[in-house]
Amino acid sequence: MLRPEKGPRSGILLPFLLALLLPVLAGCGTLLEIDLRAASPPRDALVVSFIDVGQGDATLVQTGGESYLIDGGEPEAGPRVVDFLRSRGVEELEAIVASHSHSDHIGGLPDVLEALPVAEVYVSGYTTGTSTENALLRAVREEGADLLEARAGLRQQWGGATMTVVSPPNDSDGGLFGDANEDSVVPLLEFGSARVLVTGDAKSRAEEYMSTGPYAGDLAVLRVAHHGSSSSTTPLFLDRFRPRVAVVSVGADNSYGHPTPQTLRRLDTVGAEVFRTDEHGDVIVTIENDELDVAVTSP
Repeated sequence: MLRPEKGPRSGILLPFLLALLLPVLAGCGTLLEIDLRAASPPRDALVVSFIDVGQGDATLVQTGGESYLIDGGEPEAGPRVVDFLRSRGVEELEAIVASHSHSDHIGGLPDVLEALPVAEVYVSGYTTGTSTENALLRAVREEGADLLEARAGLRQQWGGATMTVVSPPNDSDGGLFGDANEDSVVPLLEFGSARVLVTGDAKSRAEEYMSTGPYAGDLAVLRVAHHGSSSSTTPLFLDRFRPRVAVVSVGADNSYGHPTPQTLRRLDTVGAEVFRTDEHGDVIVTIENDELDVAVTSP
């Protein structure tokens, strides 16, 4: 299942049988640098790219010939995100998900909207009125994208994957938490037997809501919430979702101490293999033919 001839790839057969999976994941420890930008991803795969934007988040989802972007880093990361999208063969985006209004998640999105056609932009509906949020809303209007709210239960077909929003709560479940981080839009991607969860900056209240709801279950990949803050990735959440691979989007030597030792210990306790953008650069996960491969741009 390992493919050393193409660099840092770790093959994981699905579904996730623990007795077989843990020895295979141990092979992720030997990573080599490769060029990930040679070609567009295969149409019959799910490819999730966690882009290194420093202390922020940007995640590209590609499947079935369609492309979706979740967040776009700080404003200065915008050109970097645009360059990455183009290098991966993206000519247009079916949708952007702006998880929440903080600048390290949405600051780079106006550059993306100006550079590429975008059909729809999804937000949680919790507004802060910041200049960064206003810049995004202005770009959405100017570029003619549809602005829509995304709450738990929204389900769409994203190419070959099913996307379901699992948080924040819809009105029948009590509505928004009233906090930008807790109200992050959290998409769950299902592709065959694999599940990928991209959590924005969700904290303990949102994680409890997800953990006790109908979407709990083992994950192939978790994008760790809030850059590895100790206020997220709670024991309850990890017990209900049990990720096999965890990706932390985080800046090198950041002033917040992310990811915290507590979070890393919790992930280790459930046996998750951890990849970090501050150490591994871009982290690209490919799920194809019931196999999961992880590749990175830094050794």
